[in-house]
Amino acid sequence: MTLYTFLIIVLILLDLTCIIAVIFVERKNPAVTIAWVLVLIFIPFGGFIAYLMFGSGFHVNKKKRYAMKRITDNLYHQVLSKYIPECERYGPDDGRPHARLIHFLSNDGEHYHTDNNAITMYTDGEAMFAAMKEDMQRATRHIHLLYYIIRNDALGREVAAILTEKARSGVEVRVIYDSLGSLLSSDRMFKELRAAGGRVEAFSPLLLTMNSHLRLNYRNHRKITVVDGTIGYVGGMNIGDEYLGKNKRLTPWRDTHLRLTGSSVSLLQERFLMDWMSVNDKEMPPDVLQSFFPPPLEQGNIGMQIVSSGPDTTSMSIKSGLLEMVYAARKNIYIQTPYFVPDESIMDALRIAANSGVDVRLMLPGVSDDFLAHSATLSYARQILDSGVKVYAYQGFLHAKTIVFDSAASSIGTTNFDHRSFALNFEINAFIYCQDFAAKYEDIFLRDLENCTELSEDWFMARSPAVRGFYNACRLLAPLV
Repeated sequence: MTLYTFLIIVLILLDLTCIIAVIFVERKNPAVTIAWVLVLIFIPFGGFIAYLMFGSGFHVNKKKRYAMKRITDNLYHQVLSKYIPECERYGPDDGRPHARLIHFLSNDGEHYHTDNNAITMYTDGEAMFAAMKEDMQRATRHIHLLYYIIRNDALGREVAAILTEKARSGVEVRVIYDSLGSLLSSDRMFKELRAAGGRVEAFSPLLLTMNSHLRLNYRNHRKITVVDGTIGYVGGMNIGDEYLGKNKRLTPWRDTHLRLTGSSVSLLQERFLMDWMSVNDKEMPPDVLQSFFPPPLEQGNIGMQIVSSGPDTTSMSIKSGLLEMVYAARKNIYIQTPYFVPDESIMDALRIAANSGVDVRLMLPGVSDDFLAHSATLSYARQILDSGVKVYAYQGFLHAKTIVFDSAASSIGTTNFDHRSFALNFEINAFIYCQDFAAKYEDIFLRDLENCTELSEDWFMARSPAVRGFYNACRLLAPLV
């Protein structure tokens, strides 16, 4: 037997072992199982490597991995909730608008409702980052940042310089970045910040261990800024030059981000601190924790809930909340998402809404930063046209993750309409209960339509059979992208 033949036999045996594990050992959903089996059969060596890095979840190990975070999150939630002002609970039948959704999210992870908030909405990076940098420069007590991506580019270095200056002046600075999302950014960009007393931690560092696949798969996709405990930012924008429209291929870049004041900021602060405790094991005394939750300085009259989900929770709160919004709609549902790789529950909800006479419109990017995910998105988009859902492609890169219905309520945050956001990533969304705000965002959506092309069946048929076939092939792999 030649060495070549021996290696082929070993590779086949390894592939067969992985296929058996996928089918009989790991408890994946059927779509994910089928996708991995196809990859292992048709891309033997590459599929085996990809499976070891991304696919092998080893369900028991995942539970063990996040059991401690789940326990510490619950413990810190019990402590921190004492310091959160103006949080209320509402029953499902108390007569308030959206009482059912508010009640569900309050019970599903204790996502508190507050109704004294003010919101400034940004749909371009220049204005948003100008405001954020100004707020950070005015900080007197503490600045907390958590971002999936912090680029080592002009914007990233400018933010790091502001944080360094504030740390030198005595402001407490804490930063969390995701080690995979910020993989191309050198940790040295934070050297001066650390020297000035700032604290910087990587979420789930990439280590070459037997469990490295877990570290690659379960990422912190949240985007949070909290300044002095009174001003918060949340939405779709990471920290990088592309969010300022400086990536020529992805221009214009269209995104949505929120600046919050009111008691909702304390909920962002709580989420940051719970994630901070998971990457830093130094306990904080009660008086220090309490100092992160001052009374709101600026208040409004907008009701909202800050909702987070991730692999450390037992339910998919954000996905369930979005589903409830779809089922609650009576007139219209407008959705913006860069990736549309839904499971059957999402597809069925949108079909039912459209077939019931609800005006369902889905806006996707015309160009994308992920070729495979975008191709799978187009396959799903074509399928849902049969139900009467209208699909549009924005002429540029649409990165906003939003849903608004009936000029009544909306959700804006970090969550894409795909399996990765719903089940694998740590995400955060603001669920906003305000007619004026919802109506304003509907107007923004309708203005965005002026820069869109409608994706009708004729549009898809104008693509070559090979291209349409490629879309469908990518769809088979969609649970993995």
